[in-house]
Amino acid sequence: MRDQEIDRDPPPTDVLAAEYVLGVLDDSQRLQTRLRIGRDPAFARLVADWASRLAPLDEEFADEPVPAHVWPRLRTRLGWSPVEGRAPVASTGSGFWKASAAAGFAAAAVLAVVALQRPGPGEIG
Repeated sequence: MRDQEIDRDPPPTDVLAAEYVLGVLDDSQRLQTRLRIGRDPAFARLVADWASRLAPLDEEFADEPVPAHVWPRLRTRLGWSPVEGRAPVASTGSGFWKASAAAGFAAAAVLAVVALQRPGPGEIG
């Protein structure tokens, strides 16, 4: 990693794609991002690329449940408002689902590119 220069101000689309793959978006942001993936092939490819880049981390580290008392302290430290209800729980087998999602996004992106490049009826010749 020392050979590569780190972009300290990445484009917002890169940040959003990476946050989506990491699973750190709230429910509303996640839904909006999922909709964007479905309608924006370039963004879908970016998400698939991030999923591919981050996959080794998912395989290297096991899911570890976070103690419930950590979440309120973390939110306070970040200056966020408290949230009522349960603390998030780390999902079991998330690597499988992330890899499946990445494969699905990649397949959707390929299909979108093929569909956009295919000539319509009467356009041949």
